[in-house]
Amino acid sequence: MFNPAFSSAAMLARKNFMPVINADKAGSDLRHPASKAARIFCDSATRSDIEPLLRAGLINGITTNPTLLKKAGAKSWDEAKGIMKDLCAMLNPFPVSLELTELTEDKMVKQAEELGALGSNSVIKVPAGGYPAVVPGGDPFTGFKVVRKLWERGIKTNVTLVFNTTQAFWAANAGASYISPFLGRVPDYMAKHDDPDPKKPGGNSLYWLDDTADAKDRKTANSEYVASGGERRDAGSRLIFEIATVFANYQITTEILAASIRNPVQLTECLLAGADILTVPAAVLKTVADHPLSDDGMKNFLEDSKAFSG
Repeated sequence: MFNPAFSSAAMLARKNFMPVINADKAGSDLRHPASKAARIFCDSATRSDIEPLLRAGLINGITTNPTLLKKAGAKSWDEAKGIMKDLCAMLNPFPVSLELTELTEDKMVKQAEELGALGSNSVIKVPAGGYPAVVPGGDPFTGFKVVRKLWERGIKTNVTLVFNTTQAFWAANAGASYISPFLGRVPDYMAKHDDPDPKKPGGNSLYWLDDTADAKDRKTANSEYVASGGERRDAGSRLIFEIATVFANYQITTEILAASIRNPVQLTECLLAGADILTVPAAVLKTVADHPLSDDGMKNFLEDSKAFSG
């Protein structure tokens, strides 16, 4: 199980510094015992998934992407925009993350303004990096430049595809409202790419430094703490904690939106790690009240209560 290796004092300081997280909720009652708790978003673009969760008061925002829009039935950009506009109206005033599909700076800024017009609660998702991998000769800093321009225009952004604290830190410096670390994909990558060499610790596909002066075998996509600091399956939770600690150290108020969550236990781990927001697939959200002991207890209560029935 994820076990933070650092003191939580810095995160506590950040929580005390930050404004009430749920203060943007219309009619929010700040006397509620969980008014400063992490928010829960639904990671979906399908109305039938989202609406019952919203009506039940279980979520206060959603995150979408092109894959989810396609799953929701969009077969063209116009249809996708129609779905996004409908979702903004349904969720208002809660935030709705809408992801850019353009890949160059000028086109991304123009598309961001287009998506921003779909609702006053829209938040523009901007990938942190990876541009040279899909655009020949692409500028690796495209995402940060776009975030900076949108920040100057007062447009909220959610920097997505974040996989290390470096990306998170520079996104915050660019002006990101939210950053989205994908905790589930970090151990997935390690499981696929780790070197079986027994001389190297687990996680070496993301971190490895040969301890010699002229070391050439270097991999530093993540810190040793994240990549090699414990069980591989907990690497994503360690990433959330590392980002939260750095943000706390410098009172950075960009919110940490934990993404790529696979099961209810990871929700708890993200809360332990200091995430501000959890974006969760509808299928996982539907299980948060479940526990085998709750089932057994209810069956016993029902059986015992028969003694009092007429």
